[in-house]
Amino acid sequence: MAYKEERINEFFNSRGLMVVMGVVYAVVSYFAFASGRFSASVASGNGVFFNDIDRLLGHPTVSFGVNTLCVMTIVALTALLNKTYTFIREVTFIYASTFLALQLACPYACTQFTTGTGLCLLTLVVQQIMFSTYQKKKTAQQQVFLVFFLVALCGMFQYAFLALAVPFFIGFAQMRAINFRGVLAAAFGLVTPFWLAIGLGLIDPSTAMWPTGGNAIEALTAEQIPVILVGLALVGLFTFVLITVNVLKIMSYRLQLRVYNSFYLVLALFSLVMMAIDYRNFFVYLALLNYCFSIQVAQAFTIHAGVQRRYVGMILFLLSCAASHACYYFL
Repeated sequence: MAYKEERINEFFNSRGLMVVMGVVYAVVSYFAFASGRFSASVASGNGVFFNDIDRLLGHPTVSFGVNTLCVMTIVALTALLNKTYTFIREVTFIYASTFLALQLACPYACTQFTTGTGLCLLTLVVQQIMFSTYQKKKTAQQQVFLVFFLVALCGMFQYAFLALAVPFFIGFAQMRAINFRGVLAAAFGLVTPFWLAIGLGLIDPSTAMWPTGGNAIEALTAEQIPVILVGLALVGLFTFVLITVNVLKIMSYRLQLRVYNSFYLVLALFSLVMMAIDYRNFFVYLALLNYCFSIQVAQAFTIHAGVQRRYVGMILFLLSCAASHACYYFL
């Protein structure tokens, strides 16, 4: 029995389940999109100079296609990130299966492109850059400038991207990649996109806009709101439960891996705090919270390898996501 249980655990860890979940995600999200039940826009407001980035895509089919591509890219970038920096010390792909299941749990998140998907994707891109700067204070200025340049550029289309400057700055500080020149590089990175756009005549400073509220809450029916709120509360709670469970083992890792993993605590705190502050636009931070949870699941599943029936928790989790997705059709 122990051998069979270990084989099941290995399957949940494997690339095979990741591929299966990728196919399931593509099929189920397509049928959710084709049903037309989840076409209500969850646009999240505006940026400094332009309208919500979600609205740039226009046609619903294009929005669905771009969102699906971005979700798969997030999965691929996570695999590449772990392969490069090995912040999860054992070979696993369970984070991909977990993330895809969580994205499916809310049909609105898998049937249209939202700022949240872009926010999570940018975070993965930045992590690729940020992790490479570990203990490189003297040479990291170019990477710091690039990261904050991207933040400001995206901030032109949605204010939520500007909020990412806080966890990214903390992240560079955790990497020991920030000194006085690094602070200047971050400041210049934030200013440069606006300066270039104004200099080229692409924007008029007088047209700058204050943040306006999105309509994520309005997109849901009165019956659906409790479902999404309970789901968010549970994902947030279990994220920090898993962080607490994992940290005792992670503390025994070498310093560099501890630093990499500590950044996920910053991201999780950021997503939850911003959900509370900007609650009307909670969709903006949904994918990022799902991503943080999936990383903690992968850590727990590999760290606590001695627990023979840990696959039971994953089965219950997948069933919960399936039930959550299905209930939206009846609410």
